[in-house]
Amino acid sequence: MSETRKYWSQHLAAIAAEGITTRGYAEREGLSADSLYYWRRRLKRDAAASGPPAAGRPTGRQLVPVQIMGRPPSGPACTLAIGPDVQLTLDQLPDPQWLASLAAATAGRGH
Repeated sequence: MSETRKYWSQHLAAIAAEGITTRGYAEREGLSADSLYYWRRRLKRDAAASGPPAAGRPTGRQLVPVQIMGRPPSGPACTLAIGPDVQLTLDQLPDPQWLASLAAATAGRGH
C-alpha cells in the first residue's frame, strides 16, 4: 500500500473507530472533509475492483478457521460481521479498544 493510501486509510479507520462524523473529524484534525470523502470512495472502489482473489492464487495472507472449544451452552455473546463472508463469534463482549483496533484494521473491507 502506498504511503498516501496508508495515510488516508488510517484517518478513515480513526473516523470509524471513534464513531465521529467525517466533517467533525476533518475540522478537529485540520483536514479537508472533501478529501476524506474522496479517499473513502476511492479506497472502496479499488477494493471492489480487485474483487476476491482467484482460486488458488496466494493473497499474501492465509486465513484459517479457528474454533476454540469450551463455549458455554448459552451460546455466543457477540457475533461481529466483518464482511459478507466473514463472521467472528465471541463468547463475551470484546474490549472496546480491541474492537476499535479491529474496526481500524478492517475499515473499507467487505462493505
